[in-house]
Amino acid sequence: MDLVDLIKRIKYWLWEATKLLGLIVAVSILVSILFGASTPFFGSVLTNLEPIIATLGSEGLGVIIALMLILGIWNGRS
Repeated sequence: MDLVDLIKRIKYWLWEATKLLGLIVAVSILVSILFGASTPFFGSVLTNLEPIIATLGSEGLGVIIALMLILGIWNGRS
């Protein structure tokens, strides 16, 4: 196995781990929205994201647009 193959394998595994973590975050946000902040494990995800979204953009609109662009690029790459 040469260095190029090793780098490709590492890149592949990192991309798969990123996709898995993205799915976990999406499910966490969905469960938090559906069942509220008192849901064990998932409930605090939305509570933690609200201040981040509020500080990054005017009412979070900039963040939502940026996330839509990132997801569009991500879906095009998958």
